[in-house]
Amino acid sequence: MIPINKFEILDNYSNLIKASFQGKDNFPDEICNFLVSDFEFQSAVLFKYIQNDSLQVLGKSSTARKNYLRGSEFNCSVCKLKTNVNDFGINSDSNCELQISEFVIYESCVAFTLNSNERAFLKIAKKIPFSQSDAEFIRKIADYIKYILINWLNIRGGNTLLSEKPFGDLVSDSSNELRKFANSIIGSASILGEDNLTSSQYEYVHQIKKSSQSLLLNLKDLIDVSKLESSSHEDQRKNVNLKNVVDECISNINLKFSSSNRIFSFIPDSTIPIVINIDENKLKYILTSLLLISSRLTEANEIKIRANALSTEKIQFVITDNGKGISESIQKNIFEPFSLTKIDDFSNTGLSGLSLTLAYKYVKALSGDIRITSYIGNGSTFSFSVKADLLKASENEIVSKLPKITTQNNILVIEDDYATSKLLSNYLNKWGYSPTIVNNEDQVFTQLEKEKYLAVILDIELPHINGLELLKRIHSIPNCKNLPVIVCSVEVESQKAFLLGAVEYFIKPINYNFLVEVLTSYKLRKNSNVLCVDDDLPTLNLVKQAIETAGFIAIAENVSANVMPLIHDKQIDLAIVDLDMPFPNGFELIKLIKSEPKFAQLPIIIYTGKENFQEDLKQIDGLFDELLDKKSTRIEDLADVINKMINRYEEPSPVEEVIKKPSDELKILFAEDYKHSQIIVTRLLKKNGFENVVVVENGEEALKLAKQDHFDLILMDMQMPIMNGFEATSQIRLIPSYKDTPIIALTAFAMKGDKEKCIEAGATDYIPKPIDSKEFIEKVKYYVNSMKKV
Repeated sequence: MIPINKFEILDNYSNLIKASFQGKDNFPDEICNFLVSDFEFQSAVLFKYIQNDSLQVLGKSSTARKNYLRGSEFNCSVCKLKTNVNDFGINSDSNCELQISEFVIYESCVAFTLNSNERAFLKIAKKIPFSQSDAEFIRKIADYIKYILINWLNIRGGNTLLSEKPFGDLVSDSSNELRKFANSIIGSASILGEDNLTSSQYEYVHQIKKSSQSLLLNLKDLIDVSKLESSSHEDQRKNVNLKNVVDECISNINLKFSSSNRIFSFIPDSTIPIVINIDENKLKYILTSLLLISSRLTEANEIKIRANALSTEKIQFVITDNGKGISESIQKNIFEPFSLTKIDDFSNTGLSGLSLTLAYKYVKALSGDIRITSYIGNGSTFSFSVKADLLKASENEIVSKLPKITTQNNILVIEDDYATSKLLSNYLNKWGYSPTIVNNEDQVFTQLEKEKYLAVILDIELPHINGLELLKRIHSIPNCKNLPVIVCSVEVESQKAFLLGAVEYFIKPINYNFLVEVLTSYKLRKNSNVLCVDDDLPTLNLVKQAIETAGFIAIAENVSANVMPLIHDKQIDLAIVDLDMPFPNGFELIKLIKSEPKFAQLPIIIYTGKENFQEDLKQIDGLFDELLDKKSTRIEDLADVINKMINRYEEPSPVEEVIKKPSDELKILFAEDYKHSQIIVTRLLKKNGFENVVVVENGEEALKLAKQDHFDLILMDMQMPIMNGFEATSQIRLIPSYKDTPIIALTAFAMKGDKEKCIEAGATDYIPKPIDSKEFIEKVKYYVNSMKKV
C-alpha cells in the first residue's frame, strides 16, 4: 500500500513546482508554508544575501514573526555561514540574532547557492533539537527549494527584488501594524485624560490624542490606496437610495461643523431614479471628502450638490460653493498625496493627507473623471462622474425589502455651560454616541428639523429659556412625539418634568454610568425590527410610516411569497400582516412564519380590510396577538399599538406566574435596582427567547425568592440598597440547591479587582456595565447550555 502522507507531500510539491512558473511575488511565502505544513517545522523564513552580507526577506510562513516583512533587511553579527563559499552550509547557534518564532524553540540556519552570483538563506525552527542526522535531510530540502526558486527567478527575469505589487503588500502590512500602535496611543491618552490634570497637561494629552487620530486617519487611507494600487479592492456595488446616501454625508459634515450657518442643498435631476446601483462606500468617501473641502472654504451660505444622469450607466455629481476659492497653483496639485497638509485652510477638517488622493483613485476605480474649477473670491466647483446602473423608475415604486441599517447614535445636548457640555460630550463619545451641543432655542428646533436623534439631554436651567416649556414644545413636534428627553438640573423638579414627558431626571452632577444605561435602553428599543406585509402599496407605505414614527425599523414587503427568504437571517421583533393577499395569503403566511422555531414566540398584528373572515380566523387561533380593522383604525392608533407590543419585551414576568411554571422550564432571576438596567437586561433576554425572567430590586428580595423557588440562572447587580449583591450571592450559595447554579455578577464600577471580589463572594462570572449586548447574551447562553436546559 502506498503511504498516503507521502503521496500528499508529492502532490503538494508538484503544485509548488507549478506555482513557481507563475512568477507570483508571494511564491517564497508558499515555499515556507509548504515546509511548515509538510515537514512539521514550526516556522520558516527565506532570505536572499544582498550587499554587506545583509539578508533580505523573500518570504515567510504564516507562523513566523510578523516583523519579517517581505523586502525588509536583517543582519546577524555572529553568523558563521556568511564566509561559507560552499554550495551548501548548515549551522545551529543559540546565539543567532535572528529569531523567527514567537516561542523559545530550536532554530537552524541553512545557506545555499542559487547561481554564480546569488545565494539564499533559509531559517527554520522546530520543537525538538536538530540532530546530526537532520543535516542530510535538510540538504535535500535545500536542493528542492533551490530548483523551484531558480524556476521562479527565470520567470521573473532573475529579479527577486520587490516589484510594485509586493510593495503595495508591504505598505498594507506595515500600515496595519502601525494602526495597532496608534490605537494604543489613543486609548492610553483617553484614559490619561480622565485623570486630574492641570490645564497645560490636559492640552498636551489632547494634542497627543489628536495627532494619533490624524496618524490613524492617514494609515487607513494609505491602506486603501495600496489596495487600489494592487487591484485587491473589492467590487461592492449594490442598490442604494441616492438621497439617503447624500443626506448621510451631509449629516456627517454638519456634525463636524456644528456651529456654522451653511446650508446644503441636494438637487437631483428628474431623470435620476430613487435607487441606483453603485459602490456605496466609495461614493460616500468621495462626496464626504469634497464636501469637507467646500465646507472649510464656505463659513456661511449655501453648498449645492447636483446629480445628473449622463447615460443609463453613468451619473455626474457637481458640488458648488460661493466660498473664498482656491488658487490656481493649489488646484494643479490638489489630488497629489499630502498636498492638503501644506495648506492652513484645510487643517482640522477631518481629512488626511491622502483623502483627496484616495477620492481621486476611487473615482477612477468607478470608471469616472474628476476636476475642479475655482476662482479666488468666487467659490469652487468640484465635478465628478462615476459608473452606476440607473434602475428603472417603476422598479423603485416597490418598497425596499431590506431595513435601513442605521445606528441611531445621535444625541442632542441642550446645555449652556461650556465645562458641563465638554465633559458630557467626552463621555458620550467614549461610549460610542455622537453628541450635537446647542445652547439656544433656535438651534434646538433647527437641529430637530434637520436630524434624527436617539434622545435629547436637556438642562432645564437655561438663561432666557423656560426649560420645562421647551420640553413641552419638543414633544409637540409630530416627528418628536416619541423622542426620549432626559432632563438634568441642579434643582429637584422631577415631578413636573415627568408629567411633561421626560423619561429620566438627573440632579447635577450627572451619574454618567446611569446616563449611558438610559441611552442604551433606548438604543436597543430603536433597533427593533418590525415586519409589515401588504400587497397594497399605499397602505404598506402608511404602515411603514407608522412604524418609523414610533421610532422603529420597518422591513416592508408587498409580495407575500418573498417574506420567508427575506426574514430567514433577521431578528424580527413584531410582524404586521394583511390577510387578503395572493398566495400565500395572510393566514398561510402567518402559519409559515410561526412554523420557524426562531419566530415561534413572535407577536403578530393582523391589520386587514378583509370582510367575513371570522370563520377563517379559527385556522390561526393562538398564532396572532392583535386584530385591527383598516377601516376603523387610524394610523396614529396603529403606531400606539406597535409601541405597546414592542414594550412587551421590557416587562418582566409576574413572579406568581414563573413560580407556577414546571421545573423543566428555564427560569432566570435578575436582581437590579435601576429601572433602565432592568429594561436593558429584560429586553435582551426576552428578545433571545428567555421568557421566564423575574426582576427584584435588592439582594434581600433575591434571597427570599431563591429560597421560595429554584432559578436556573441568577444575574446579580452588586451595588444595591438594603442588601448588596456581594452579601446576597454569599447567602444564596449557602442554599444547597444553589451550590452549582450559575450566578453572573454585574457592576458599574469596573475597577481593578472587581472581578476577583465578585468571584470571592460566590459569583460564577462577571460582566462590567455598561453591558455589551453581544457579550452578555453569549455568556447567558453559555451558562444556560451548561445546565442542559435549552
